[in-house]
Amino acid sequence: MPYLTAALVVFAYLLGSVPFGLVVSKLLFRVDIREHGSGNIGATNAYRTLGPVAGAVVLTGDVLKAMIPVFAVRYFLAGTPDAVPLASVVVGLVAIIGHSYSIFLKFGGGKGMATAGGLMLALWPLVALILLGIWIAVIAVTRYVSLGSIIVAMILPVLVYLMYPKTEYIIFALLAGLLIIFRHRSNIARLLAGEELKIGTKAEAEEG
Repeated sequence: MPYLTAALVVFAYLLGSVPFGLVVSKLLFRVDIREHGSGNIGATNAYRTLGPVAGAVVLTGDVLKAMIPVFAVRYFLAGTPDAVPLASVVVGLVAIIGHSYSIFLKFGGGKGMATAGGLMLALWPLVALILLGIWIAVIAVTRYVSLGSIIVAMILPVLVYLMYPKTEYIIFALLAGLLIIFRHRSNIARLLAGEELKIGTKAEAEEG
C-alpha cells in the first residue's frame, strides 16, 4: 500500500506539472503563451491572449489536474477507507505544487488557483461554490482578479474548519492557502503600490 500511495503522489505531481496553457497555445495557435499578455501559463492569460475557447480548455485541464488524482485515490485505496482523506489532500497539494513548480518548465508555472479549485470541487464542493461566489464578487467590485484569488486563499482554511473539520483537511487548506498567497506575492506588491492592473486592461492577468 505505501508503494501505491507513493505512485499516486508521483502521478499527481507529473499531471500537475503538465502546462496546459503552453500546450494549447503551441498546438492550436502556434504561439508561446509565455511571450504574450502577462506571460503566465494559466487560464486567465490564455483567455486574454488566445480567446475564450482557449481559456476554457486551459481552465478545464488545470482543474482536472487535481480532480483526477483525488478520484484515483478513492478508486485505488477503496479497500482502506481510513487512508483516503489524508491521501486525497496529499495528492491534491502535490498537484498544485506541480502546477506551480512544473518539472517541464524548469520548476516554474502558474499561480495554482484553478488546480486548487479542482481539488476543492473534488473534496468540498460546497466550499468550492461559496469561494467561487466570493471570488466573483470581489472581482466585480474591485476589478482585481489577483485580489479575488488572495482573499479566497485566506478564507479557504476558515470554511474548511467550519464545514469539514477533519485535521487532514484543515492542515491542507492552510498549506494550500499559503502556497497560493505566496505565488501571488508579486501581485500583492503591486496592489500595495497601486500598480496592479485591473481586469479589462491590457495584459493584466497573472492568474492560473
